[in-house]
Amino acid sequence: MEAALDRIQFKYSLTDRQRKLLQFSFIGIIYDSTKFLMLFIFFACIEQVPAYIFNSLLLILLRSNQGGLHLKHYTSCFMLSFFYLFSAIAIFPDIFTDITQSVGLIILFICMLINYSAGPQKNKKIYSYLKDPSAVKKSKLNSFIICVFYMLTYFIFSDIPLFQQGFWIIVLHTIQIVFVILRTKRKEKKNG
Repeated sequence: MEAALDRIQFKYSLTDRQRKLLQFSFIGIIYDSTKFLMLFIFFACIEQVPAYIFNSLLLILLRSNQGGLHLKHYTSCFMLSFFYLFSAIAIFPDIFTDITQSVGLIILFICMLINYSAGPQKNKKIYSYLKDPSAVKKSKLNSFIICVFYMLTYFIFSDIPLFQQGFWIIVLHTIQIVFVILRTKRKEKKNG
């Protein structure tokens, strides 16, 4: 991989920082692809492929606009992703069966407000475009639109298990965003 990156850096006259970002992107794509494949195989074994694909797409939409929790190691990242998706697809819908549509909509509305007010929780050193206030506003608006659209579909289709599972994806994502904010504030307070 190093040789390929060296050739790309030379051919396109990339700076060292651009090369590191490219390497970070390649590794991210490889890690996410293998994680997606392993989770796909697991959910195929428990006959939940449509739920897995639907909820993964919802999660990708949320995380690409909002960011979220990032872990340092592939294994811990995989375990968090597994817990996240398995909980939303197989555990929480079975435990919390008595959530009414109106309570679900209220919870989704609260999640929407939290996600909008939190803004994108991405590393501004890597995602330098977030230093621009208009980019932050666009990210917030995209997350807001995703949540509003999901609230409308949840209102119409809340009795379909797929949409009950997506409800938990949004709730878990919001909890994750709050956790990232608290962790960031704790680090800032610690660093003075």
